[in-house]
Amino acid sequence: MKKTNKIAIGVLIAIGVLALILAIANNILESKIKKGIEKNLDSANAVYEKVDVKLLDRSAEVIDAAISIRGKMLKVDTIRLNDIEILEYLTNKNIVIGDLRISNPEVKIFKLPKKEKDTSTSKKQNSFKNKIRIKSVRVSGGSLKIFEKDSSTHRFYSKLRDISMEQVRIDSTSLKESVPFNYDLILLNIDSLFYDLNDLQKLYVGDLVIRNNDVKITDFQLKPKFSRNEHQQNISKETDWYDLEIDSIGMQGLTWSLQNDSLKIGNSLTHIDQFNFVIYRDKLQPDDSSIKPLYSQMLREMPVLLQIDSISLTNGYLKYEEKIHADREPGTVDFSNMNFQISQISNVNLDRQDFPETVIKAQADFMETASLDVNWSFKIADTQDRFNISGELGRIAAEQINEFMKPAMNVQAHGEIEDMYFNFAGGPYKAKGDMRLEYKDFKIEVLQKDGKEKNKVVSALANLIVKNKAQNSKANHKDITVDRDRTKSFWNYLWNMIKNGALKAFI
Repeated sequence: MKKTNKIAIGVLIAIGVLALILAIANNILESKIKKGIEKNLDSANAVYEKVDVKLLDRSAEVIDAAISIRGKMLKVDTIRLNDIEILEYLTNKNIVIGDLRISNPEVKIFKLPKKEKDTSTSKKQNSFKNKIRIKSVRVSGGSLKIFEKDSSTHRFYSKLRDISMEQVRIDSTSLKESVPFNYDLILLNIDSLFYDLNDLQKLYVGDLVIRNNDVKITDFQLKPKFSRNEHQQNISKETDWYDLEIDSIGMQGLTWSLQNDSLKIGNSLTHIDQFNFVIYRDKLQPDDSSIKPLYSQMLREMPVLLQIDSISLTNGYLKYEEKIHADREPGTVDFSNMNFQISQISNVNLDRQDFPETVIKAQADFMETASLDVNWSFKIADTQDRFNISGELGRIAAEQINEFMKPAMNVQAHGEIEDMYFNFAGGPYKAKGDMRLEYKDFKIEVLQKDGKEKNKVVSALANLIVKNKAQNSKANHKDITVDRDRTKSFWNYLWNMIKNGALKAFI
């Protein structure tokens, strides 16, 4: 045999032996990685169809995996790991993955009674010495459902479009945090969300997109579970029925964290656009006699910490209906073209010297006719809950005010209010301020008990004491004092301020 042929055969044998060694090594490593994955799955009591590892492709795949741990269930079509850095694992025991893809995860959580804290989990976390880094994570499809105990009806449901995350990192430090991993970029896209809020309300969201620290919500709805009549049958005391729809909510610079076991939320700007809010109150129900704190106290005592720089609400509509007489339609007031600017909502570091003042500026059309401007301010940190509120109402015909006065107060008026300005300062118990009122040809009719016919005698007496004999009248009253009924809301308090000022002007 020629020398060259011997060399060629030797090279072929060497290549064959090397290929055999690589194949054996590949099979051994693939088997080792596969067994490692299977062992971890088995230790977590997971079931799966199969685990597939391809070392040459540096990939691994788990098919039809499912796991259940005390009220939490996860089912996944596929979990695929690509670009696994084998050398990093063999030399440093660190897990580095180029790409993780999860398809159609279905998560079910049943809210079971809390058990005593298990310290074994923390011990395992403290003993975790490996580092995990995943350069890219992609989750497509899937859903999350939360149930009450073993109920078949979910209290929370969301349908996922996709999640994208970059540079996900897990180590012994991150495992101790509320979110057990760190990341550089995130995109969360949900195409529907439902939450059973309480016995009377349910919440819907059409789309929710989170792009790093910016949030966009469309088609937000807070809906009643019952009709107005059914609502009254499901309450034991006076409780508002309300229906809220918002076209879009945008949040910029949203951050959240845990501070002393309290959730802390902050953002630079929240913009709410195109909202429609209907509130109905049946005064025939038993009164809710609980003490109603002012907004500064409610915000100060919230279990959630807030640090919000600015909130803007545009293009809003609010309708309030109050039923006082069983045999009559409810009294109605509405505000259209509503726009709000709210600055500095914070209940963090309440004891600092430079604590900011919360300022609310609102503009609207009252009863679709009169322009209304309101300025309202208070300090959340102020334990005396002092506030200042002022406003101005433009020209409005009395007939439009009658939509509330006639069914609610058994009174109807004629004439016009040309202009009204009020300015009050107060606290939880008392408010004091002044009012300027200009009106024209203002007359009052007191109605019969049925609310239809005019009570001529009482109306005549009422108009004798109404200062409207001149064609035009102007009144400017100071030191108007109002005592607050603390079982009523702030808005009842404000209504009494305006009502007391108007009575001084008219009488």
